Amino acid sequence: NENPSTYVETNSACAIYQMEHTPEQQYGIYHFLERANDENGLKDSMYYKLEKSEMLKGNYLGSPGLAMNVLKGVNDFIFFDIEKSALDNVSSYAGQIKIHSDVRFLNTDSLNGMIDLLPTLPKSTFIHIDPYEIDKKGDSGVTYLDLLIQATQLGMKCLLWYGFMTGDDKASLDNYIVSSLEKAGIKDYIGVELTMNSIRKDSI
Repeated sequence: NENPSTYVETNSACAIYQMEHTPEQQYGIYHFLERANDENGLKDSMYYKLEKSEMLKGNYLGSPGLAMNVLKGVNDFIFFDIEKSALDNVSSYAGQIKIHSDVRFLNTDSLNGMIDLLPTLPKSTFIHIDPYEIDKKGDSGVTYLDLLIQATQLGMKCLLWYGFMTGDDKASLDNYIVSSLEKAGIKDYIGVELTMNSIRKDSI
């Protein structure tokens, strides 16, 4: 929907994984694909169609693979990861699907790398920020939420994904996000919450 000219992913991991029936996959992608058949909104989604197609080959797509399949109009893909093997996986998959966009791989910490990269990016950039912890400062002295704020103030659009282990963690992060965005004068944002039933107030 956003039709960006440039797509950046801060913590890319792999583009494609083998299906191995691990507990994580059972809880995640296998569960989704089984249940999605009962929901037209999910069954008709591009995500379901892409993942179902790969599952028949014994694979599933990570976010870089999904991005390269969905965002056909992107001129420039930029993937950060501290694990070179993950970036090699993304590079291999990009060659496999023969995308026509430029693809850059930055094998470095994205908090440091993004601070230098941000001023060079066009306003039409979409940044997928996916670090899990968004309130921990890196060597650059900024957090991933700071990165979102700086990118937003430059007119770029961002998706910020993060996690929490307890209800108290969630409440603290909620306060951190809302207060930081308000302080920065950012009002145009949408939050979506998914909380597992097993989450407890103050214990993991």
